[in-house]
Amino acid sequence: MHIDLEPSKEFYKLLARGFKPTSHAKIKLDRRNRRVLFHLSLEKEVENYRPENIKPVDVNENSVATLYEAFAVILETGLAKTTLGYSYRKESIQRRNGSGNRETRKAMKKLREGKKKRDYRWKTASLIVRDAMRMRGVIVIERISEDDIRVMIARHKNKQLRHRIYQSALKGELNAIIDKAREYGVPVLMVDPRNTSKICPIHKAVIEYGEDRIGICSKGGERWHREVVALINIYLKALEALYESNAQKGFGVLSLDGSPVPLGSTATNEPIEIPRSLWGVEVPDATGLKTLWIKR
Repeated sequence: MHIDLEPSKEFYKLLARGFKPTSHAKIKLDRRNRRVLFHLSLEKEVENYRPENIKPVDVNENSVATLYEAFAVILETGLAKTTLGYSYRKESIQRRNGSGNRETRKAMKKLREGKKKRDYRWKTASLIVRDAMRMRGVIVIERISEDDIRVMIARHKNKQLRHRIYQSALKGELNAIIDKAREYGVPVLMVDPRNTSKICPIHKAVIEYGEDRIGICSKGGERWHREVVALINIYLKALEALYESNAQKGFGVLSLDGSPVPLGSTATNEPIEIPRSLWGVEVPDATGLKTLWIKR
């Protein structure tokens, strides 16, 4: 009997990344779907990954920020709007059909909220990890626990805001970055998240924020965007941690630019914001000479 082989999409992705099939294979009969499953093992020769740079990542409710060379870049996920939209649709379904009955559960499944949010997380993680590979960098994220998220939620009295923070799944985004980095063999370092967006990286003084996300250093008067401050402080914490445990962790010698501020005190250190509609499109950076690492 001749059986046609239908490789999965993931199989072709691995082949394109240099993996080769081995002689080990398993065959399993799927009686329910009347098919034969052919499990292949693939292997690839890899060199020891020796990082040369640091790539800080700051995960927020509605975006993921990172440093691209000397510039801060924000990938806007739009999760806040997505969460609120699904919340309103769920309330409408419950008002129409009631809560807990079969019709309501069936209508809720058709929303596919979880699938859409997972898609956002994995696309963001893929962009972060691919750029870390390009620059031979260590991905640095904040060490956020479930207790930290509960404290963050309890801090706000607005019921809608609390719901948005809970549904944004910050921990899920961090786990997606870790899993994707493990897939590509990129090391991940976790640092203490305390005061990353509150302390000026130059004067170690408190940054006073107004109603927007722009704050002013209480000592030096520098104007800071909240995400830019967080990225630079995460960068500096990683720099300190890596040099303290360089030999034990095996990261090698890092030749890094330790200057904390790309702009002077008279200009606002603002990030480059990239909406989700531009993910996958080449965008000129602030110099006009290069392109950002958004994949095609």
